[in-house]
Amino acid sequence: MKMYSEREPARGIVERIRRRGRLSTLKYLAVLRVSILNNLAYIMEVFFRALLLVVLVFVLTQLWKTTFALRGTSVLSGFGIADMIWYLVAGEAIAMSLPALTRRIDQEVRSGQLAYLLGRPSSYVLYNYAHYLGERLVRLLMNALIGTVLAFIMAGPPHFTWQGVLAWPLVAFLALSIDFVMHFSIGLMAFWSEETQSFSLILSRLTLVLGGVLAPLEIFPQPLRSIAQVLPFSTILYGPSRTLVHFETARFTSLLVQQFATLGVGIIIMLSIYHAAVRRVNINGG
Repeated sequence: MKMYSEREPARGIVERIRRRGRLSTLKYLAVLRVSILNNLAYIMEVFFRALLLVVLVFVLTQLWKTTFALRGTSVLSGFGIADMIWYLVAGEAIAMSLPALTRRIDQEVRSGQLAYLLGRPSSYVLYNYAHYLGERLVRLLMNALIGTVLAFIMAGPPHFTWQGVLAWPLVAFLALSIDFVMHFSIGLMAFWSEETQSFSLILSRLTLVLGGVLAPLEIFPQPLRSIAQVLPFSTILYGPSRTLVHFETARFTSLLVQQFATLGVGIIIMLSIYHAAVRRVNINGG
């Protein structure tokens, strides 16, 4: 009886922790669901926004077809023209699905709505992550749908392996999470500058250029190629796109390690900025 009475409180504590964790998970899943439904309510806006992908991929395809013709080759750094088109579609689908996260944080800081959001019984970071993820998933799926139709027309069916198809959702999800951490950290700078669009613009342009959305990093000259491959931008666009088009077990494992390391370091930096920002709000009276 004594042993039973000593274990019972411990079991109660564990059960309470589980219950709180379950309720917390359901809470953010509800935010995710509402975000998805809000974006589905304006699905035509998402559709017309995604049509820009058609223009970009078409222009880039013509440039690469000209490059292949001038080089007099059908394969460039392991990529044929069909592989290049599918790679461009995969990269642009991720790149063009980014919502206006930093602008929303700017507005919350300027309007004072932030004080209300911080007072909610939820994490401001996780709330924004769930909201961001719902919005981005809808845009990503629409971009992927339109891009797939375009790529079928321009390049024919893809030569994906089943490993690449199964691995892509995981690396794409990690890429979206890394992108959130980076842009949310930039958005938090609004506590000091109140205007972060210039920082966000620089970050997005670096991601596009060094992230490999315009061309696979194998085509970059050295030493720019080696530098771009170790930067976090490659884990957002190049890594997932290459995994889908040219799956290799060693590269996939290396990408996962790089993504988890980038995400871990990014979360530490983001939370440090966040806690500093919250202290600034408290010092200034909310």
